[in-house]
Amino acid sequence: MSHTVLDSVAMAYQPVWNRRRLLAAVRLSVSPVHPGAVDAAHLMQLLGDDWPVAAPVLILTLRSPELLHQALGCKPVPNTWLEVPASLFNQPESLALLSVATRRGHQLLRHAALSELRGEVIAPLDARSLLSLDAEEAFEALQARPTEGQPVPSARTPILPGHLYQNVCSRSLADHCLDEAGAWGLLGWPDDDVLHAWRARPMGCDAVVIAMIRQAIDNDSSLDQLERFVRQDPVLCYRLLSYLNSAAFGGRHEVGSLRHALMMLGFSALDSWLGQQLAGSDSDSALHPVRYAQVMRSRLAQHLLESGSEEALRAEVYTTALFAQLDRLLHQPLAALLGRLPLSGRVADALVRHSGPYFPLLDIARAQGDVEHLHLLPGICEQHEMSLEQANRALLRMLSTSRDHGLVPAKQPSQG
Repeated sequence: MSHTVLDSVAMAYQPVWNRRRLLAAVRLSVSPVHPGAVDAAHLMQLLGDDWPVAAPVLILTLRSPELLHQALGCKPVPNTWLEVPASLFNQPESLALLSVATRRGHQLLRHAALSELRGEVIAPLDARSLLSLDAEEAFEALQARPTEGQPVPSARTPILPGHLYQNVCSRSLADHCLDEAGAWGLLGWPDDDVLHAWRARPMGCDAVVIAMIRQAIDNDSSLDQLERFVRQDPVLCYRLLSYLNSAAFGGRHEVGSLRHALMMLGFSALDSWLGQQLAGSDSDSALHPVRYAQVMRSRLAQHLLESGSEEALRAEVYTTALFAQLDRLLHQPLAALLGRLPLSGRVADALVRHSGPYFPLLDIARAQGDVEHLHLLPGICEQHEMSLEQANRALLRMLSTSRDHGLVPAKQPSQG
């Protein structure tokens, strides 16, 4: 049986967030399933053909020494970094190989423990690094934060500027790395700790998204553009659909999509309703990675549909995936939240009963965002009768168009 390159690897992604709490890069882990059928040159060529410069930086993590060795000898892909184990920088023979790769144009990202770099003055080949923090280093970094009662830190931070960091599990540590220590970005985001601050009350709508939508209305923007902005905030989407199903709007109305909801409400009424939502809204930038990660997964579920699928179907799949974590944001059971919406039963089937036509799309999208269990992806795809090639192509399409405009003026179009 022959396999294509994309049918011979499992792929999963992790977002990287910058100081503005926007998507700066995506780490794409690639694990060979049929090693003999994988050729790094073909894989790099495929990425080079499809990866736009305007997309986030692509950090390519090849989970095979042979595949990585091949990739280092290939023509570099624009806007792409190759992740390389720190051990290869410590051996003369492999360091020479890396030196040739950098002269060829490859951008290398050294993956190391922070402890390995303590005391380093100049990085070999001037490489940027992805650094892992241990518990002691995290505590030391937090001790270096100034406080109201102690403006002078009690310790010097171990965080080195200009690098990427992983295993950052608290908001305080994330703030220190990005705002005070000059980190380039964080791999992953401390969602649980950020959301802990909202444990006593439901999350509000995103004030920035509200401003973007209202500005778009003032600019007589198209319905398509308004819909893209609304889809950036799961809480705003939920409250809008709930309003259309409330007595204030005349009772239950069957709504097939957000576009349908916007058309029913009208731009003038939408602007008025958004003005009312401002009172309970929030502008905490730390929530943007939480929301946009859900947007990325929703877009991935949508891309997993067969090409040529009807727009109404694509829109409903997107909305279904966007509501998958509403219970974490609004602190109510998901079944109760969905019961208040005028959506089809297919949405509840997928989210509550884990069944129906949409659940396979959500399950595969979830698995492609779970790097720690990447080995399970082939089995999950097989269970849902979807090829790895279809899943991987959908993932690459989603990532290559994930231009995060979350904190810029609304006159620029947002992906969604």
